[in-house]
Amino acid sequence: MRSIRLYRWIFATILLLSSSGVIVKAQEVYSQIVGAISIDLPAASDIVLSFPFKQSAQYRGMIESVSDDGTVHIVVAADSLTIGAFDANSGVATHYVVIESGTQMGTHVEIGSNTGLQISLSGGSATGLQNGDEIAVYPHWTLGSAFPNGVANHEETEPGLREIEVIVPEGTAPEGNMIPEEVFFFFDGAWRGVGYGYLNLDLMVLEPNRAFVIRNNNASDAKKALFFGEVIDAPIAITLTESDVYSADNFVGLNRPLGIAIKDLGLTPGGVFEETTDTNNKKDMLLVYSSGSGKNKHMSPAGSYYYFNGAWRELATGDATDKGSDVIDPGMGIAIRKFKVDSNPQDSSWVNQWELPPQ
Repeated sequence: MRSIRLYRWIFATILLLSSSGVIVKAQEVYSQIVGAISIDLPAASDIVLSFPFKQSAQYRGMIESVSDDGTVHIVVAADSLTIGAFDANSGVATHYVVIESGTQMGTHVEIGSNTGLQISLSGGSATGLQNGDEIAVYPHWTLGSAFPNGVANHEETEPGLREIEVIVPEGTAPEGNMIPEEVFFFFDGAWRGVGYGYLNLDLMVLEPNRAFVIRNNNASDAKKALFFGEVIDAPIAITLTESDVYSADNFVGLNRPLGIAIKDLGLTPGGVFEETTDTNNKKDMLLVYSSGSGKNKHMSPAGSYYYFNGAWRELATGDATDKGSDVIDPGMGIAIRKFKVDSNPQDSSWVNQWELPPQ
């Protein structure tokens, strides 16, 4: 069960004042739609999730120039940024850029540092970036910003007997596996992690477009997780990885606040998702997980979809039924299973384009 609320917040330009009343800097704040979604966490369940929203954009503008000296530098309008506002913290990125137009539209790249007019990226490529491309800068979701008082405001009383866990799996795993990379829980007023001792992990980053699991270990008590933030209707690019050793499950998610029909995901056509031509030898699969009770849902997806003969099909209903109108609910994580290749595995970029329906 999901409760969804969307609101439009209208802002004007804010003038930042010093203590003497002198204008220090004019900073634009943007008109955006924000929303909140409540997602059920049934008793004794693993729910595979992704963030349906981003945090509010800290900057929007256009590229004025790009350079690459081993680090990609994006130049924007002079004095439009607060120096150091997007700097990494002890080598860990706090913000990222989204390229919202041009040949790299939808690409997310972490930021290393910034000056008043330049953003220096940690990774990414300058190829295809050009003057006039639109960009936005967002803070990363962290455990503390996403769930400041724990999931469903739940705080553990005994770390060894955890009721609520946030499990971050490795981004890619062999077919049918989901390998935990990190396990977090809220205890004594802060986020903690298995293997981290008593370290405060409130600033631990939860990567965009990546699925995670909230596990409710309580056998009888259901919970609700609340998600909130800025509605994103710009393109989103997600990297999908394949392997020449095994079929690879990519655990991903979309920052979208409403359900999306499978036929509207943008996986086909275009080469990102390999179409099945022989139903006895199925290629790439889209895996959807149940939002009901039960754990380890990666072992038995609620829906396993493939693309055959110009339409989406599902294993349970067979090759003749068009299932393209089936909907991925907002806030749900999914897996894209890339079929094992014989050699030379390549990453591909899935670009999802979506617009908020007219109100």
